[in-house]
Parts: sequence; C-alpha cells; structure tokens
Amino acid sequence: MATPSPFGPFELKRGDSDKQQTWGGHKRPNAGNHVTTLQEALVAVDIPLSIIDGEFGPGTEQAVKMFQWCLTAHPYRRFNQALVTDTRSVTQAVNGRVDSQTASELERWLDQSYASTGDLVRLDSALLDHVEVGDGFRVLSHASVRDNDVVVASAAADLITTANTKAGERSVQLVLNQAFRVNGVPVSGAVVTPPTRSQHLIGHAIDCNIVDGNNWNNSRTFAAGRQTDGATNLISDLKAAGYRWGGDFSTPDTPHFDKRLNPYGDAYGFKFFFNQRTITNNLPIPLKNLE
Repeated sequence: MATPSPFGPFELKRGDSDKQQTWGGHKRPNAGNHVTTLQEALVAVDIPLSIIDGEFGPGTEQAVKMFQWCLTAHPYRRFNQALVTDTRSVTQAVNGRVDSQTASELERWLDQSYASTGDLVRLDSALLDHVEVGDGFRVLSHASVRDNDVVVASAAADLITTANTKAGERSVQLVLNQAFRVNGVPVSGAVVTPPTRSQHLIGHAIDCNIVDGNNWNNSRTFAAGRQTDGATNLISDLKAAGYRWGGDFSTPDTPHFDKRLNPYGDAYGFKFFFNQRTITNNLPIPLKNLE
C-alpha cells in the first residue's frame, strides 16, 4: 500500500490554507498542516521562501514554480555541498500547483537530501581549438573556476561549442572577452551600456573578437565596415544555427552572440536567481565534458 503524501491526497494550490482547513480549493474536515509541510519541504531543498505560515499565497506559488523549473531545466542537484547529476528525467508543467508528480519529486528530493542549484557549467577553453580567452577576460572569483575556464549556462554551452566548430570551418579564431557575468560587477570596455536583463547574467551570451589571420575583427573594425570575409561568414553561420548576433541590435553590439531566453519570462528569472546564487554562495560548478 502506497504511503500517503505528506502534502495531502489532493492538488495543493494558491488560496489553500491550513488555518482555514482549505486544501485543493475545498474546505476539508482535516486537522492536517499540509501547506506548512509543503513550505518546510521547499525550504529544506533550498528553494527561496521568505515565510512559513501555512498560507498558500503568491510567495509559495512562486517557490513551487521554482522547484518545478529545477526539475525540468537541468539535471544538477546539490548533495552535501557537492554536485550530482540526477539521472531521473521529469516532464513537469511549471504552474505552481502541487500535483502528484510535483509532490512525488519533492518527497524524493527530501529522501535523497538534494538541494537546488543553477545550471552553470565550466568549459575548458584549452580543449577548444578555435576559442580562447583574451587578455582582458575576467576569470570569475570562485572556488571551482580555473584560469582557462569559461562559465556559461549548460543550456547555452552549445553556443560556444558550435562557435568553435564553425570558426574551424572558416579558419578563424574567437577570442573571448566575456561570458557569464556577475550581477552588479562593473563591465569594463563595454561597447554598449549593458542591459539590466542581459543574457550574460544567466550565462546565455558571449562577447568576442574574431581573429582572421592577422586581422582582428572588433567593434571598431565593424563600425568602419572593414570586417573580413571570414568574420562575415562565421556570423552568418552562427545566425543560421539559431543564435543572435549583436550587430543586428538597434544599438549594434558587434562582439556579442547569444542564445536568447525571454528576459521577461519566469525561466529567465529563475535561472538568474539560481545561477547568480551559485557565485554568491560559492556553490560547485561542474566541468562539462567536451569530448
């Protein structure tokens, strides 16, 4: 016989209340504390929740959404301050309602002593034939990060690996100036004023110069219209692969490429929180296998 869920045999949702004995949107003659138990479980797996009060309000709904996003956005979990890969694949609606799958997964995380984390990964630029870090590349101050490491979101690591492949095909070299950026840290040498919801802040963008033989294709080169064919062809290749080039922006930012995530959607907000927290709290960042 299955063990009853500590969150009750119904779908908890916004408006439920332990005080009012309302769960699943209905009054129930039950002396349980299902919302409180849910809130305590979310805090235990390190999902941000400012108050445990037994009331399923907007804060609890947002916390449930953040947990649901973690289930589907990436496989990384923290365990005793180390990082592990969760092999269980989950398809989950990010709707803030505690359906049976959300409840089951939250119980499993508690049993496994999992805690939430972001999707930042490290790429060893020394293993990339046509991508390197430039002299001005800012190495993140973080226990996991080495001098040659480029930190990006796991979901956007293909931006760099694809750029590496296409650069090889075009016989050019990419020299990186920036990848993931820590919120609030001033950006030196920026071509344009960095937006407040930058793709860099979630690890979905790179800034680089394109070196074609002895020619450096940088912002000044593009502004003067002196870019080489190798640079032009590489840009076309990356745009065809689905990435954005900053030279097409209303205010051109020619060193910039990104794998855009809607900056006003929940996914951007969640990734921003977890990836920035990874740096702030010095949480582990895995090295991605490039083989």
